[in-house]
Amino acid sequence: MNKKTVRDFIFICLVAVGCTAGEDRTNIEWIQGMMKQPAVKAQRKEGEIGVRMPPEGTYALNQEYYPHKGDLDSAIQNLKNPIKENYSTEIILIGKRHYQKACIYCHGEKADGEGPMKNSMIVLPPSLLVQKAKDLSDAQMYHIIYEGQGMMGAYRMQVRDPKFRWALINYIRTLQKAAPL
Repeated sequence: MNKKTVRDFIFICLVAVGCTAGEDRTNIEWIQGMMKQPAVKAQRKEGEIGVRMPPEGTYALNQEYYPHKGDLDSAIQNLKNPIKENYSTEIILIGKRHYQKACIYCHGEKADGEGPMKNSMIVLPPSLLVQKAKDLSDAQMYHIIYEGQGMMGAYRMQVRDPKFRWALINYIRTLQKAAPL
């Protein structure tokens, strides 16, 4: 073998050994530009690199779109309960299940504000049986569930499906109708 062939053979062996870096060996990066670049964090403040406002009129496919965010008047005018007159057993059971999951701890089993968490709260939860609560439109109740009101936070994550929120409102209406005057 001549010197050039030996040199080529050694070079090929070194390249082959360099390409077989495993978990127990550090990989040698010849071009460091990919290794050393600024990290972009999704949590950065608006205006910094990484967070960009989506184009107007668009929304993420995996997110619920709520056009009345922060606008109670718009919700009152535009939201309509699609199951307003549906007090079937199925709808009431769905509403009751979600009431027991999300509302019963503060508002109580009968929606009278006497829930088990009442004594540990600074501001007492309101009764849903008083005239003020009865006078709320379904759209107002939906908006309160979605965004919260006063000391009550938003419950859109506890009652995720809009159909279930409407069923919950129908269940609360049945409690209101059953309550003594």
